[in-house]
Amino acid sequence: MPKRIRVENMTVTTTPAQVLAGFDNFGSITRCQLEFDDEGASTGVAHVEFASTQAGAAAIASMNEKPFNGATIRVREDA
Repeated sequence: MPKRIRVENMTVTTTPAQVLAGFDNFGSITRCQLEFDDEGASTGVAHVEFASTQAGAAAIASMNEKPFNGATIRVREDA
């Protein structure tokens, strides 16, 4: 079963490629999507789906409240 995580508090200039590069060492990523507001500006939130629950759990444990691309991010399980 895939494990989805939510990454919050990223800088608004963070790109999908940077998110992929920052999280791919935890396991195979099957999906990565950034959120944008109605005007097309980044909200600083990304949804990352891993192929395994172990990879998602490792990403949460390792990356929550850590610096990433110029900001301290919050990482949690995505609903």
